Amino acid sequence: LETNSTQNIITMASATALQPLRNYIRQNIGHLRATPCLLISSSPPPSISTAVAGTKNPDGLSKDEKQQQQHKQQLKFQQQQNDPKTHAFVQRNIQSIQLEFNLRTVPCTISSAFPTTGSVNEAVSLAKRFGLKEGQFGSGDGLIIGIGSGAAMDLAKAVADSLFGNKSSCKDGNNQQEGGSLVLAPSTLGGFMAASSNTPSLLLDTKEEMILPHLTSSWTAALGGHCRQGTVVTMDQQLSLPPLYYPQQPPKRSESLPGPSMAHYAAAMLSILIDAARALDESNTQQPIDTVLLEDMKAVASASASVLKLAAKEANESNTTVQEGDSYATAQQHLLSAIPRLSAVVDQSSHLTHGSSVPQSLANALLPQYFPSCHLVTYLACILPGLCESLATQPASNVEGKVSVVEELTETIFSCIEDGGKTDGKVQVASLLSWASQITEETAIPTMASLAFGTPDINTLTGSLDSYDALVGSMTGANAGIRASSDDFAVMEDVLHRSLNR
Repeated sequence: LETNSTQNIITMASATALQPLRNYIRQNIGHLRATPCLLISSSPPPSISTAVAGTKNPDGLSKDEKQQQQHKQQLKFQQQQNDPKTHAFVQRNIQSIQLEFNLRTVPCTISSAFPTTGSVNEAVSLAKRFGLKEGQFGSGDGLIIGIGSGAAMDLAKAVADSLFGNKSSCKDGNNQQEGGSLVLAPSTLGGFMAASSNTPSLLLDTKEEMILPHLTSSWTAALGGHCRQGTVVTMDQQLSLPPLYYPQQPPKRSESLPGPSMAHYAAAMLSILIDAARALDESNTQQPIDTVLLEDMKAVASASASVLKLAAKEANESNTTVQEGDSYATAQQHLLSAIPRLSAVVDQSSHLTHGSSVPQSLANALLPQYFPSCHLVTYLACILPGLCESLATQPASNVEGKVSVVEELTETIFSCIEDGGKTDGKVQVASLLSWASQITEETAIPTMASLAFGTPDINTLTGSLDSYDALVGSMTGANAGIRASSDDFAVMEDVLHRSLNR
């Protein structure tokens, strides 16, 4: 293990070299056995009947229409986590921790797609009763292990932030530090993204029907800088991975979409990456972009475009679900190497721009209420064409000698997909729009309009963005919401409008 100074997260240099959780525990067994451990894991959700899914109202459900809608939404979120491979991974590691290593554990499970404030408070209370010690700046004590889905990773991080003040310690062989420990063992790609991220955990606010960041006092004080430190991320060889591609039919209104494919993850990563490039171009008008940051962004762009290219190839050749073969293995390696680098890019770029991610803010504000059957990753993926269309309409930078990060990424993507010759050397951002529109259609990434529950109008959706901004502003300070940058909010509205009209 080595420390990545840009993230303050303890990870391996390469995602594919991450050691399994059991190896980490075996190497640090002396310390870990002496420490009380809160063991947070994901579990399969309860089965969902057609009644709950929307065909009729079950007798046990409240007659209140709004409560029925909230209950149905929560169950649809839960349905996305029902993966037998994920459950087998979790159970195997829990048995090792409790039986093979005999750690002093108290279990805590989560079956929903996102933790809530209530579930975080319950887990914190359970941890304290079991002997974990709350304390800031390394004075806390105890071990928190998160195993499974992205929800389990977010819950584990939120509990650690609440108990240890966002500063977990690293226990690795001779590298012992004081304080509580946070160890994350993701079992899915979404879990790996959540574990790698140095941003606050995402919690579902069931009252506001929005996804909000879990901001402790330490996070609020550290906004714009690096905060969480000392997290250990492990990886098992049996990581549950989705298909590279699967043909997708438009879902019925009463049905949830299946989980995202690798192509969805790649498109979602490009949405986040290209928006970060846009923010850097708009804010960094004088200073050149950091070379290391730019190379990381190019690497993520290349890996993501390669996955989409492989998925499109398989779709055009067979149009069947692809979950094995050379293309599948290659796409897996691309994603596992790109996810940690994307997390580092998001961390550095947000520190430089002090802005909010447009794709993530759109998802946080709108996903639970207006797109309840849609997975977060799929929603981020469907934003890609609308984001590229918005960028294509923006005037180019006129700062002499300044490198446009968006243009650099566009060149990288077209170099990767071997289409650079189409534009006689200089690839325009408009060409990126054409490619994004075509590749998302070929890889069965749905349009935003097809994912919406009902037919919400643009004014209603924009009003929800305003409400989300007010909530975030109240949590972080008047100048820290979406409207901290009027340009960001205008881009967000433009991307939303263009995405819904595709």
